[in-house]
Amino acid sequence: MVRSNWLTRAFWDGCEKLVYFLLFPALLFAAVVRANLFTGQTGWMVQIALMGMGLAALVGIATKWIPGLSRQDWASGIQCGFRFNTYVAFAVVARAFGIEGLALMAIIVGFAVPLANILAVTFLANTFHPLRLLKEMARNPLIIATVAGLIANLLHLFPPQPIYDALDRAGSASIALGLMCVGAGLSFAGIHRPANQWQTGLITAIKLLLFPGFVWGLCLAFGLTGLARDVVILFAAMPAASSCYILAARMNGNGPLAASLVSLSTLVSMLTISLWYALLVF
Repeated sequence: MVRSNWLTRAFWDGCEKLVYFLLFPALLFAAVVRANLFTGQTGWMVQIALMGMGLAALVGIATKWIPGLSRQDWASGIQCGFRFNTYVAFAVVARAFGIEGLALMAIIVGFAVPLANILAVTFLANTFHPLRLLKEMARNPLIIATVAGLIANLLHLFPPQPIYDALDRAGSASIALGLMCVGAGLSFAGIHRPANQWQTGLITAIKLLLFPGFVWGLCLAFGLTGLARDVVILFAAMPAASSCYILAARMNGNGPLAASLVSLSTLVSMLTISLWYALLVF
């Protein structure tokens, strides 16, 4: 549909805005407020997710020494090694593990989004502005919905069933539309140079193979088992976030390169997510 221009770019931009600001927050709030989240392993799950992101970022730093790679190309690409696509993440865990898995993924996302943004902005700007970042986090609809769901869950403030029904319908729409927006954003225009091709391959391997492998090893080391282990490993196996392109473009990085990295990791993840899930199940 994108290539034929049957639906214009403005439609897809509006669709992504609808999903991000309204439908996904409804999905997260409904999942978190109803789930039994506060088990002994939830804290370890979050810590392992954050440690895995940090390890992936450290390994990604090594790509800086690829011959012919500029600093801005490196900074635009490295974020694709640890940032994650929430659309795909929620779609996968909702299908694989239902409402409990979705709620656990929402908890991880609530903690991982700030760290991912800190690292990505620091690499691109070579500096860190804590007040600006805090402002961005306070306005992030996914974090707001997760925190609201946690508060309601803790205080046992459960909405009546008609509200749940409306939230569930919005959540169902968010997964379908979110995945369509992922497909609509695929582009490979930014990987013509050999240095960028090397970078793209290495970063994709870090994101889809090393990052989940790190997290699985951490789960073994810290004794994380069951649903929490499965969700955090699938979180690590997600493709790069489409917002990598937006951030690179806004901060004078290489937007087309980031878009190509996101696109490649999205397509390859169709295979690797299936493989990781098969290993978890069997």
